[in-house]
Amino acid sequence: MPSIWFAVFLVAVLAGVGCVQRGDAVAPMLSIREPRSGATSTSANLRIAGYAMDDDGIAAIRVDGVDLLANPVYAGERGKRLVEFFFTIRDLSDGDVTVTIEAEDMTGRVTVLPYRLRLDGTPPTLELGSVTALGGGRLRVEGVVRDNTAITSVRINDVPLQFTPGPEVVFRVDVADVPGGEIVVEDAAGNVTRQALR
Repeated sequence: MPSIWFAVFLVAVLAGVGCVQRGDAVAPMLSIREPRSGATSTSANLRIAGYAMDDDGIAAIRVDGVDLLANPVYAGERGKRLVEFFFTIRDLSDGDVTVTIEAEDMTGRVTVLPYRLRLDGTPPTLELGSVTALGGGRLRVEGVVRDNTAITSVRINDVPLQFTPGPEVVFRVDVADVPGGEIVVEDAAGNVTRQALR
């Protein structure tokens, strides 16, 4: 959700604050909505979305030197005060990726945003130690899950485990014995591993 300062700035830009003629003293504002810079993301179908704003209008939005506004998708956007944009990055592999995003206004002022992501397409690993029937419709489940970045969610028979996210989680938990019981593990990039309990 946009912050209050962003909303105030947006209203000012769109309303064309003031009637006094003046030179352009403010460089464009450039922001990425999703995924946020520095986040860990899966490399599958990576789509980056953001916006550029300027009181004199946006002349160009460049990603590693390529102007997005030259694409027919953005026909009619050049010169607008607020331009929403998206782009994809292709041929990705696990690791860090850096993209330089620039917004240029109609008077030539430029804002540069170095955008970084850690890409992770590797799902977590799950080692199921033992599943023991306790009677009374309960099971004791033991094991360990690991990931190259961080485990963020472990659910056993749809019951979430409480833990501090990290690269390894060791668990020993009693849960209800339900038909089709399984463990579902998710890492920080959204990669998921599932395994049946029986």
